[in-house]
Amino acid sequence: MQDHPLGSALPDWQVRAHNDAVDSGNAIHEDGTAQRYGFGGGLVPGVTTYGYLLHPVVAALGADFLRGGASSVRLRRPVYEGETVTVSARVSARTATVIEFELEARNPAGEVCAQGSASYPVGSADSAAPPARAPLPEPRLPATPEALRDLPLLGSFTCVQSPAEAASFVTAMGDAALAPYRDCLHPAWLLRQANYLVDRNLALGPWIHTASEVRHLGVARPGETLEVRGAVRELSVRNGHDHAAFDVYIEGERPVMRVLHRAIYRLAAP
Repeated sequence: MQDHPLGSALPDWQVRAHNDAVDSGNAIHEDGTAQRYGFGGGLVPGVTTYGYLLHPVVAALGADFLRGGASSVRLRRPVYEGETVTVSARVSARTATVIEFELEARNPAGEVCAQGSASYPVGSADSAAPPARAPLPEPRLPATPEALRDLPLLGSFTCVQSPAEAASFVTAMGDAALAPYRDCLHPAWLLRQANYLVDRNLALGPWIHTASEVRHLGVARPGETLEVRGAVRELSVRNGHDHAAFDVYIEGERPVMRVLHRAIYRLAAP
């Protein structure tokens, strides 16, 4: 960390954005539906943009950041398939033992599409107990404030990313050159499980991930079975859209990630 003084910038990084969620079941990633809601086309997933934001930090700090850092993303504008995204990172605070970064992702027009932060190491562990295990609802619950208010816990599930799938995902993210991802699951794939948790519990229409606050608790390996658990933490209505924050916890052989995952789970009619 001694190579990154306060105010200094990490090298900018560019990546060609890819929308790999066209067939995900969330129609906001499809051109037709997204255009009906006023977007230029299907949205590149917010979890993918989050992964782009972390590239300079992981390049600078390595796997240690994934074992004990924190990060956040706030999605401000859509990123579209094929756009060149430029990611910048600046050291915003530091002491002898702690470093913090401000992160931005810009589209080819120079507009800020996402802002975020990263810090390492994080201080004391989160004192709040993680959400408990619960069965998935069958059928999925209506995506309404009434249903979410009465939902103490989200249903849990397990997931595995094979070594081949992990390598393909890292390549698609443009991160194949980063050594930590040779034997660690990518944080964008881990954060994607928060989306799946919401989707497997609620009967959703088109919906939009808006922000996440992440604690990196440890690394997970390709082929490792992970459990994803969660709970509803906040509900609100803004500009006619229904918003929620979900407390998501991912654990394998050890704790891996905890997220406050924010989304518009029900969009106002276009």
